Amino acid sequence: MLERLDTFDSRFVAPRHIDVWLPPGYEKGGGARYPVIYLQDGQYNCLPASNLMGWGLCDTARGLIEAGVIPPVILANIWNSPDRWREYVPKKPVERFVSETERESIRQRGKCPTSDRYLKFLTDELIPHMESAYPLITRPEARFAMGSSLGGIISLYAVCEHPDLFYGAGCLSSHWPLYEGSTLPYMAESLPDPDRHRFYFDISTEALDARYIPYHRRVRDILAQKGYREGETCMNRVWKGHDHSATSWGKRVHVPLTFLLTGGSP
Repeated sequence: MLERLDTFDSRFVAPRHIDVWLPPGYEKGGGARYPVIYLQDGQYNCLPASNLMGWGLCDTARGLIEAGVIPPVILANIWNSPDRWREYVPKKPVERFVSETERESIRQRGKCPTSDRYLKFLTDELIPHMESAYPLITRPEARFAMGSSLGGIISLYAVCEHPDLFYGAGCLSSHWPLYEGSTLPYMAESLPDPDRHRFYFDISTEALDARYIPYHRRVRDILAQKGYREGETCMNRVWKGHDHSATSWGKRVHVPLTFLLTGGSP
């Protein structure tokens, strides 16, 4: 079941839709409480896989729940805005690790990140609203973020900046070359405690994702250096034959859903 929160107003970002997907068997007031995943680019996630822009993510989640692979989970699908680029580009990596020449170019092009305001919208407005409107488990280990491309980058940033609120992130085809690869040294400094957090990262081998392969190797090295254990507290996958598209993400999203919510691999 999909509920739409029309024009969710914010003090920090432009108003936007939030599509809240409720799992099979959901009954308001039924006594059950649920984990939640906050998903970026939310207007596409629950579109059927037959739609060119659709992941079919909600259909996948339903199948996994009905098969007993993952627990029932609520999906908060946050629509992006015309300011998607600035909202999803992490601000601190740009400030700390991008050259002055590039930072000046960013300023001149009007592309200065507003992602810290986007995170304030998540932490100060959307999460409190969701936890008052739906029967959610309010412990950090039941909150996750997920997205693809820049949506993966901002999901990682959310967990690093707010490790007390989020347990983990699913990051598909993350756009690692972004601004001189500045997210990678930020990760090396800012990844939270590996004993209390979980991350899924992947890339594919075709089209735009082919550029990400050397960055993905560095991501694996950083995770290992920070004490994350492959298959236990992190998972890194390379998907041969997939590309940078909703069609490809939809074919493999069952893997991060399973890993984040259970720690296992399908």
